Amino acid sequence: MYKIIAYLNFLLTSTNQHGVHSPFVYDYVTKCLYIKQKYDGSKTENVLFKSMGYFNVKNIRILPSSKPLQKKIQAEHPSIRINHVPYDLIFMDALDLEGSLSVLFDNIHNNSLLLIDSIYKNKTNTMLWRIVKSHERAIVTIDMYHCGAVFFRKKQAPEHFRIRI
Repeated sequence: MYKIIAYLNFLLTSTNQHGVHSPFVYDYVTKCLYIKQKYDGSKTENVLFKSMGYFNVKNIRILPSSKPLQKKIQAEHPSIRINHVPYDLIFMDALDLEGSLSVLFDNIHNNSLLLIDSIYKNKTNTMLWRIVKSHERAIVTIDMYHCGAVFFRKKQAPEHFRIRI
């Protein structure tokens, strides 16, 4: 029941690219998230693979470690290094956020992306997502219901978006 109510609330408060006033986020939504290319897997994996190509990711961290996902990444992007710092992209489940943020934040740079899966799976995940959104280093966040994206761009004004994908 929680997921249904969360989804209805998301639909009522989210927008598409027309509600975005940040050039960085607008380009990410229109030139990455909304492109027709589709990968096998969940919506979150589609966002992951599209983002890897769009941001030309070199180093990625996956939490928890997933051999099947690592194999898919290596097959699609053989030049990407897994678990090498500094991380260009960190992909993790919401439940792995607790206790991980300070370690992860020590190994990112200005253009890093944190992609969090299952932010509305349950109340705990949603609470953890809100904690990440309010973190001082989380400058731009995009809530896509299935997942959340966090950017650490120091030169940008803090903004939070809810985008339908």
